[in-house]
Amino acid sequence: MTTGDAHDADAPGDAREAGAAGDAGTGGEGAADVPSAGAEWLLRPATLADAEEIAFAELELFPDEAWNVFQLAEEIDHPWRRYVVALGEGELLGYAGIMLAGETADLHTIGTRRPGVGIGRALLRWCEHAAREAGALSMLLEVREDNERARAFYTAAGYTEVGRREGYYRIRDRRIDALVMRRELPAPSAP
Repeated sequence: MTTGDAHDADAPGDAREAGAAGDAGTGGEGAADVPSAGAEWLLRPATLADAEEIAFAELELFPDEAWNVFQLAEEIDHPWRRYVVALGEGELLGYAGIMLAGETADLHTIGTRRPGVGIGRALLRWCEHAAREAGALSMLLEVREDNERARAFYTAAGYTEVGRREGYYRIRDRRIDALVMRRELPAPSAP
């Protein structure tokens, strides 16, 4: 599965980011610094019931590399994964997921259907917080080399390039390099 790309002005693109941007509200998850809501949307952990709607969003946001409902259900149900959804007015506005792997977590996907309102940033912060709470000290992601918006999004969020995976993405008979980016995660805040 790919990681890090976003299809939103505030979410990148290949840690599979699509559309994440804007200012986010705070609250939820028991920590004041973990965003969980905006003016018209909120975040909550994903459940198996969300897999089908996330799969539809995948087709919209990542038509060349969309995950299917079975892959998403397996991800959401896996004990070493954490997935979150952004909801507003009864519809899925965004989602993100990470894999926990000891001291380093991997951002698997992030995508939003409503750019410019902070959903992407809030999803990324939620994932970072969940990773830190599980003991991760850093987060890795892959982003398509040609996804300048995603690269700028991650750079603004404190990620730096640490490597390259040649030909990682295979889209319509093209091979596109992935840039590997990393960020040290801040310690959880005191109550």
